Amino acid sequence: MEAGRVTSDLSQARPVADALAGFDFAKLIASAAKLRPDRPALGDSTLPGGLNLTFAQMESAVAHCATLWRDLAMPEDARVLIIAGARVAPVIATLGALRAGYDVVLAPSHLVAAELAAIAETTGAIALCGEVADGGIETAEIIFSAAMSSAKIRYVAMLTDAPVDGALTIDVKALANQQTDASMPTVARKGAILTLTPDGDVNSHSQHALMAATVDFIAEARIGMRQPVVSTLSIASLAGFVAGPLAGFMSGAQAFLHGPFESDAFRELLSATRQANVVVPVAVAQALIDAGYTDGPEIGALIALTRCEEGERRESVSGLPLQSSSKSILSLIDIFAFGEQTLVTKRRPGEASPLIMPSTERSSIKPISFATLDSRRSGAI
Repeated sequence: MEAGRVTSDLSQARPVADALAGFDFAKLIASAAKLRPDRPALGDSTLPGGLNLTFAQMESAVAHCATLWRDLAMPEDARVLIIAGARVAPVIATLGALRAGYDVVLAPSHLVAAELAAIAETTGAIALCGEVADGGIETAEIIFSAAMSSAKIRYVAMLTDAPVDGALTIDVKALANQQTDASMPTVARKGAILTLTPDGDVNSHSQHALMAATVDFIAEARIGMRQPVVSTLSIASLAGFVAGPLAGFMSGAQAFLHGPFESDAFRELLSATRQANVVVPVAVAQALIDAGYTDGPEIGALIALTRCEEGERRESVSGLPLQSSSKSILSLIDIFAFGEQTLVTKRRPGEASPLIMPSTERSSIKPISFATLDSRRSGAI
């Protein structure tokens, strides 16, 4: 990966972002934990080694994770590179590092060691963090290889419940069940999140600007606290972070992260929901419809992500046409991501059944999978 340019968040001048300038994720999570401590907040529990946290557990995990990051005694303006898919543990690691005052660079989980080392060189990240495995990809060896080949990376952290030699161990499940001391120190510096485009450009997002983007998304998608958010998007993108965990935190809804996509686990996850807001890449939306996932009451809104070029005109974009079975009654919403700088959410006309009717019937539910390495590299997940 070539060294990329760093671009500041373009939404900072918006009135909503200005109004939220005094807030950060730590205050957001603390408020949510105080209002609804035992309400389910964030989960990926249908996956091997998955997590399912209440708002109180999430606050505890984030606070103790921040302490672990601070115990490394990194410079106060340090950057942490976190490998992130659609999983809970990288969310907690990210929020913990931000609470400790560090910037977080998010990288998708399909990258190889040389690419991660190049990102560290570009962004100046001195710590590298990830799960031991993500789907079918063994990431532990990749993480250590990247650290050894980079002159920048000085610290390695592993998101696991078993100690790993040479790495800081962050056991999110254990941290979530520890008591939180009200006197735990906080830092004044508000870290930023940096995301990457496929071309290697780096975009910096302030916490309050991300919250402003989430307010817009929640309002246009009409997400309420009673309908869960189920996202298959990696949190290593602006769209994935906003439409997944942040949408849950800020609406009060339970957020589920699911990735890489696997049909049996996804069906099991949906069986525990009703009228869920399901966020998927637009290329996956039709496959879900064809497989019969939208015929029952589990999915209330299908939210399809389309990635656009930064220079495209916002008012001219439109989502791909989708065909539904006669049983489908759901709302269809588009998210358009213009590079890694701007999100635009549009609800398609009609409150329900806004899809084109096909000429042939679809079968009930078919197994589908997008968990291959090639599909992840092409951006399907």
